[in-house]
Amino acid sequence: MEDDAPVIYGLEFQARALTPQTAETDAIRFLVGTQSLKYDNQIHIIDFDDENNIINKNVLLHRAGEIWHISASPADKGVLATCYNKTADSKVLTCAAVWRMPAELEPGGHESPEDAASPAHALELLCHLDHPARGSTACVAWEPAGDGKRVISLADNHLLLWDLQESSSQALAETGEEVIALPRDRP
Repeated sequence: MEDDAPVIYGLEFQARALTPQTAETDAIRFLVGTQSLKYDNQIHIIDFDDENNIINKNVLLHRAGEIWHISASPADKGVLATCYNKTADSKVLTCAAVWRMPAELEPGGHESPEDAASPAHALELLCHLDHPARGSTACVAWEPAGDGKRVISLADNHLLLWDLQESSSQALAETGEEVIALPRDRP
């Protein structure tokens, strides 16, 4: 058996967030989130072609802040969640949100890594997963066998179960017997 050469992909910013995109069944795909204090952060969509031993990529802008955690929906390959830091009034806030990738990002339409001049696309904010009374959100996990409508977040010493209502403009946080409705950001 012939050994393939290793495949290496470099990022222009530091990164600490990596996740497989399990809803994508036709490709080997990973999402990587960057951390930069000075520049717009990015989510790199990395496809690995194991037959040709090459990487194809696309870049999405994540202007909300430094990405500390990223998770992909197990049911919808166009949806992901990030936990990120942003600054407001000289304070660092840790937030979480659910995003939709642009529809034009279809398999086979990716630029090659050498095409650095290609424009980056922006994410569409679906909803925030922040609960001011529960503190800073550290990570978000999707219900693994679900339909992509429920996520759980870890905020300080609290686990929050969220119901993502597609037909309405809000995400519901279910904390014990209490259900709290938060507005969903939609144009």
